[in-house]
Amino acid sequence: MFERFTRQARTVVVQAQQEARSLGHTDIGTEHLLLGVLAQDGPPVADTLRRRGITAPACRSAVETVLGRGNAPAADGADDAEVLQALGIDLDEVRSRAERTFGPGALDAPAAEPVPRSRRLLPFPLGRRRNRDGGRGGHIPFAPRARRALQRSLREAVDMKSRHIGVEHLLLGLLDPADKLTSEVLRRLGTEPGTVRADVLADLARAA
Repeated sequence: MFERFTRQARTVVVQAQQEARSLGHTDIGTEHLLLGVLAQDGPPVADTLRRRGITAPACRSAVETVLGRGNAPAADGADDAEVLQALGIDLDEVRSRAERTFGPGALDAPAAEPVPRSRRLLPFPLGRRRNRDGGRGGHIPFAPRARRALQRSLREAVDMKSRHIGVEHLLLGLLDPADKLTSEVLRRLGTEPGTVRADVLADLARAA
């Protein structure tokens, strides 16, 4: 049984949340997880993507072209905290780490521009909590396809006989041809999920 996500994999999840917020989206999709992978410098799989011309700025532009800003559908209200807990992610610990690194309230929605209550973004799907300025905070939820990608990452790790869930497993988990949105993002970047998956597996085999 897996103990937990690696530190870098947890960082991908945090970064995916930040990407969703910066684009004004109301839930975290596989496209945001992909952006979270591209934000990492260390994992070889991020280099695999960049070698194909899939850089963070290019991917972010493609996501914005496909989804627009603030037009993502609302989440279905499923308990994402349980999904992540089963995969070994302690969201309170993620929040604590982020605040130690980036300062208090790092995961709270920015207050630069007023947002109607009906569209207010929440940092994670754990329900509401009071933040330090007396406002209400919470968690941006995962879209169903992102939860399925997280579950597939667990299966990818099992198939690779790994005792951890790393960035490589997250990336393989989100490369699902049935995910039409991320497939369209990749198409706009000149590739498709099957091709990227083959490149990632080939690079991982060479590095083994």
